[in-house]
Amino acid sequence: MKKIYKASLAIVLMALLSASVHAQTAISGKVTDAATGEPLAGVNILVKGRVIGTISDAGGEFSLKASDAPPLTLAFSFVGYQTVEVEVTNANTTGLDVKLEEQTVLGQEVVISASRVEESIMRSPVTIEKVDLLAIQQTPAPDFYDALANVKGVQYTSSSLNFPQVNTRGFATIANVRFVQLVDGMDTQAPLLNFPTGNIIGIGELDAESMELVPGAASALYGPNAFNGILIMKSKSPFEYQGLSAQFKGGLTTSDAQGKSYPMTSFGIRYAKAFNNKFAFKVNFSMMDAEDWHSNDYKMDVNRPESSIDLSGQPNFNGVNTYGDEAVIPVPLPVPGYAPLDLRRTGWREEDIVDNYDAKSIKADVALHYRITDKIEALYNYRYGGGSSVYQGSQKYALRDFTQQFHKVELRGKNFFVRGYVTATDAGDSYNMAALGGLMNERISPTATQWAPEYAQRYILAMQGYIPGVTGGDMAAAHQAARAYADRNRPAIGSTEYKTLVESVRNDYFQRNPAGAKFKDQSRLYHAEFNYNFAELIKFAEIQLGGNFRRYSLFSDGTIFNEAPADGVNFKRIDIDEFGVYGQISKTVADALKLTGSLRFDKNQNFDGRITPRVSAVYTMNENHNIRASFQTGFRNPDTQAQFIYFPAGTNILLGSAKKNAERYGVHNGGAWTRASYEDFRSNGGTLNTDGSVASGDASRLVEANVKYVEPEQLRAFEVGYKGIFGGGLLLDLNAYYNAYEDFIGSLDIVNKRPTSHQGNTVPAGTVYSPYVNSAATVSSFGVGAGVTYNLPKGYQLTGNYNYATLDEDKDQDPNFRSGFNTPKHKFNVGIGNRKLTKTLGFNVTYRWQDEFLWESDFGAWNVPEFGVIDAQLSYKITAIKTIAKIGGSNIGGGDYRTNLGGPFVGQQYYISLTFDEFFK
Repeated sequence: MKKIYKASLAIVLMALLSASVHAQTAISGKVTDAATGEPLAGVNILVKGRVIGTISDAGGEFSLKASDAPPLTLAFSFVGYQTVEVEVTNANTTGLDVKLEEQTVLGQEVVISASRVEESIMRSPVTIEKVDLLAIQQTPAPDFYDALANVKGVQYTSSSLNFPQVNTRGFATIANVRFVQLVDGMDTQAPLLNFPTGNIIGIGELDAESMELVPGAASALYGPNAFNGILIMKSKSPFEYQGLSAQFKGGLTTSDAQGKSYPMTSFGIRYAKAFNNKFAFKVNFSMMDAEDWHSNDYKMDVNRPESSIDLSGQPNFNGVNTYGDEAVIPVPLPVPGYAPLDLRRTGWREEDIVDNYDAKSIKADVALHYRITDKIEALYNYRYGGGSSVYQGSQKYALRDFTQQFHKVELRGKNFFVRGYVTATDAGDSYNMAALGGLMNERISPTATQWAPEYAQRYILAMQGYIPGVTGGDMAAAHQAARAYADRNRPAIGSTEYKTLVESVRNDYFQRNPAGAKFKDQSRLYHAEFNYNFAELIKFAEIQLGGNFRRYSLFSDGTIFNEAPADGVNFKRIDIDEFGVYGQISKTVADALKLTGSLRFDKNQNFDGRITPRVSAVYTMNENHNIRASFQTGFRNPDTQAQFIYFPAGTNILLGSAKKNAERYGVHNGGAWTRASYEDFRSNGGTLNTDGSVASGDASRLVEANVKYVEPEQLRAFEVGYKGIFGGGLLLDLNAYYNAYEDFIGSLDIVNKRPTSHQGNTVPAGTVYSPYVNSAATVSSFGVGAGVTYNLPKGYQLTGNYNYATLDEDKDQDPNFRSGFNTPKHKFNVGIGNRKLTKTLGFNVTYRWQDEFLWESDFGAWNVPEFGVIDAQLSYKITAIKTIAKIGGSNIGGGDYRTNLGGPFVGQQYYISLTFDEFFK
């Protein structure tokens, strides 16, 4: 893989050295506002079919040279204005007078995500949503990425202030491995975890040009992980967006859970410069610092989340936001008349054990672009991102000073691209909160040898009336007395002893001796891909071919993944190779019916190859009304966790079910019992010998769990839609979809029959494993979406969308299956705005609401209450200093809400921003 990456770089360098250019056409002129006659600075001027172009200067004037002889077509585009195309027939054209009119007609956007080729959004073969530069500038949310929360079909989950997750078409999770996010063609997933990291390492707001979202399966063109959707983020070209821009935001966050307000600041700067339309560069830097939302529900029990009473005093309390209380401790009492106790250790509050609630991010990048010829451009891009946040999966993790870096080289033209990139991650000082709480308890008093026996002894004495202040037979008081005694060695919160304990566990590594909460991630992702469009060579249809090769190179030093020791001491990287090739043909019949067919083949070294076809049709009734339909299959390889994780999670061991990883533990193919049957066996007095044989009890209660090794999951997706414009001012977008899933990947709790070992430590029989498995259940989902945009008089624009989603699963096929659909049945967004309320004043207000829904995950299950959120902003143009001032807020006047079990209470954000742009775009 490294050789392929280096070869990509060599291709670019050879092209640079061999290129020669001879200018044949010179063009100059001026661009003005058609209504006011004022010159427009920073207008993009591109030669169609070429990569060459320029921008207008402060006086609206421009000049460029092209190596080809006329005729040529120039495209003039500017934010908020209609694109104008001008044909040039003279080799020396001067004094060209171009007038641009403000954009008032809807449906003029051009998209590329749906078909990997530029096309009108009106004729896209599948549903596609676009957040363009105007929408980014006008969003009332504190961060432009948050604008996705109002996009049709998007489920937005907030596990942290700066780590939200975007999901589409159901099965929403915080670790969304069924969704792909690309930044300038680079996959932003964390290689070790296989899911996008939001916008922590993405694009800074000043450099963001657009976001295109394709909800639903996109595997036919983008590969296995694009199973439930893809988000393509595009940054600004240094050729087309030049000059200096800077932004400062200051404000505060507040919520009922936090109890007070905290400052929030962000800063960004961008500079881009082009030289003779041949070489250009840009540099970006942005940072954000705020107090994260707090997760401080200390009354809700994970196993009884719907209870309205405070359960924290119960002996088996497993708090949503307390840690160290996850594992059940069965305590047999050798006293006649006393039933065995099911206890849990006393948990630690999240606010007491996290080092801080900082939500920080730093993003920086440098890009170098060189136009080898008018048709070929080479570039190099380095991107850095990092910060601190909170991530929640089966447990919660404090991400501290983690980083991710990208290096990309690319050669591209109008009809092709070749690119190679590498991503590298470092977990920094990140740690597992549950491990932190649990190991703190163990260091204070080991559960098996001290805490549990002391608790049991004290409980019996209290029940018999031998403890002062406790009435004999008072079970609740006896439990309180027993817990107080067993916890007598816990240091006081904030004491020197306490701080020393927390720091020592936090800085020791997980699955080591001594065991700690810290983990490593020094993983890499190598990726090379190409795409070629035969439009200039083949005329009867549009044909394109493409492919990619990828290597995951994973390394956690045994703290998360199961890197087998190579020499008995050090751990060896896990390498996973995969490749894919695809082709697509598109043909328009009678200027009305556009037919497209795609076919892709993918192969992962650990699984059989898969073919994923897609067919679509778009019928254009007239230029403003289009009907679309599509069918495609998709598949998803088990993610890297599902293949190679080995992670003791307190109550269970998460186990990747690739044969290479799981075979050594013997729990597959009949080597385990179902968890329910084992708990029934144990609750009726059953015990095991050290070799796993039954020592006592009714062995017939044990039911074998015949779990197979994990395989890819598959999808069949059907979609129909309509997009139409009425009167030039009303845009209507409708869609309906049906998805059918087979071999859906989830997890299942089982209990091992025989003891085994891991990293030299014995894993006794009766241990709960949670391997990744394919469900036998047939799972299908159905949804409807409706979006409307209406241009009102005097520049007002009204927007709205509604989404309906539902799940159908056959529990009779697999009663233990947990789908994790995690999507409300009903959801809507409405908004109104006017970016030119006056010549200098604009505003935007949005409201989004979602219905109550069931949240299911490894963390637990809970009915998330319904909530509604109002966001608003007011902007003012300060023309004299080329600056836009904005004041706004999110969740204005609303109460706290949560998007998932265990997640934080999301409150309000209020901010003021100043954005300077040299060309005042």
